[in-house]
Amino acid sequence: MSATAYDTAWVARVPKPGTLDEPLFPAAYDWLLQNQHADGSWGAEIPFAHDRVISTLAALVTLARTGYRQDESGLAARRAVVYLNRERLDLHNDPAETVGFELLLPELARQAQEIGLSLPYDDWAFVEAIKADKLRRIPPIAVYGGPTPLTHSLEYLGDHLVPALIARCRSGNGSFGSSPSATAYAYTRVPNDEALQYLERTSKIHPSHGFTYLHPFENFETAWVLDALRPLIENEPLAESRLDRLERAWTAMGQAWSNECEIPDGDDTAVSLYLLSRYGRARGTEIFELFETPDYFQTFVFERNPSVTTNAHILYALRQFSGSPDRRRMIVKIVSYLNAARGGKPYWDDKWHASPFYATNRALLALSGVAGELVRPAVDWIVSQQHEDGSWGAAGGTNEETAWAVNALIAVSREDAGIVSTVRPPIESASVYLRDRMDSTDHPALWIGKGLYSAPSIVRAVILGALANADALGAGTLT
Repeated sequence: MSATAYDTAWVARVPKPGTLDEPLFPAAYDWLLQNQHADGSWGAEIPFAHDRVISTLAALVTLARTGYRQDESGLAARRAVVYLNRERLDLHNDPAETVGFELLLPELARQAQEIGLSLPYDDWAFVEAIKADKLRRIPPIAVYGGPTPLTHSLEYLGDHLVPALIARCRSGNGSFGSSPSATAYAYTRVPNDEALQYLERTSKIHPSHGFTYLHPFENFETAWVLDALRPLIENEPLAESRLDRLERAWTAMGQAWSNECEIPDGDDTAVSLYLLSRYGRARGTEIFELFETPDYFQTFVFERNPSVTTNAHILYALRQFSGSPDRRRMIVKIVSYLNAARGGKPYWDDKWHASPFYATNRALLALSGVAGELVRPAVDWIVSQQHEDGSWGAAGGTNEETAWAVNALIAVSREDAGIVSTVRPPIESASVYLRDRMDSTDHPALWIGKGLYSAPSIVRAVILGALANADALGAGTLT
């Protein structure tokens, strides 16, 4: 997983014992100074307003509140202030928020005001109402009742943390919600060896010395890689060993992104269940009742906004279970939700990925052969969005988005032979584009955490899977 400015900024705040300004992780502080964009911002390469605002504000507050390396820090902070006042990024037009944004932005804005930074606070004031709505959904006991999805964004508490209760939220690996930023926050408030060991361990993961959004995430990564590589891994012993990993990670509550995480979620549960079922290791679909609401299936409890792709993945898994007594009821619910979630558009957006090609891929994979009236408009939209060089991408062509688009068209063509002649030319063009760039490791951050991140192993697997699928269709260049 790529490093993110948001999480690195929080870790860079952790002081070395016995000092006020010297960081315990100076390499993280160096990373911030080295990774500021030319315009003064921090965040992913592809502009995404929520990511740029939260990443820039987190880095700015870290640099502006310390005397460490004052000349460089002060210059970087001034450039960030200019950026935020000049650009006045519109937070209303992104397809989704970054994780915990409604809780984290108000707290960072409070901290910025406290140290006297002149910023466009009025532009962000509307988020307070969203924060209030979020907190109304959460029973007070959930804050300190043990690791919950809220623990992942614990830094939103700011000065309101209750030190005597914080240990209840710590996971067995020393982290708070598998989040470097939440763990760094908790450690600065209540120093303890377990959290420090987690931060030290996480500091060694990325070669740039930046910190990732999430660690560890081996179940998430394994499931998505295996799913993407399905056309290439039938009867592969190595794939079987990875399926063993997913099977061992299964619990009566579903599956979490890591064995070190105590918070199962609907998304990892659905993809893992699909894979286990496909390869003869079936579990029951009754697990999805744990994530069911009257109108859709949730990824986590307390969430404000449901996820298109979580619901698509559950539908995708349900299709493997023809004998399940609740299958039809669940399918009808998800199809109805996915229809409404388009919002009148022919495609889908999602809260876990910044590109509509990911969400539309996952929706079409689930809906093909189930709800044709939703599928064909999305296929036409994908074809219409292809760039002249054969790529797809919402902000210019990328290998990852091209692969998602190719896989979506191929999935639909397998259920509807009538569209093969329509999708073959775009797939052929895209296959050439991907084959020419197959060795590229330049994958822009498109996955949504507290900031945008990239998951290179997943992206690589999706590209290889797309080429293999195109080859099987007779429209590829893999051979």
